[in-house]
Amino acid sequence: MTGASTPTPGATMADPSAFGTALWTVAIVAAFVLALSLAALSDMAMRRREDRAADRERRPEPPRDGLRRGRPGEAGPTGGNGTRWG
Repeated sequence: MTGASTPTPGATMADPSAFGTALWTVAIVAAFVLALSLAALSDMAMRRREDRAADRERRPEPPRDGLRRGRPGEAGPTGGNGTRWG
């Protein structure tokens, strides 16, 4: 066969510098994907926090002392009939 080359003994098929470049490429792409994933998670957490704050503004929180207030006809914390939760 004319023009066919035979492999040289001891020569490798892959260039070592190309292998290093491939590793750097994989590392950079992985870091980029990780950064985008963290940004997406952070954005979701921030939106959830904003949604909770907006929900709190829409409806008032119940009183923390456990007493019902603001119902018509109640004389006070006991509700007028002698029981606390009347």
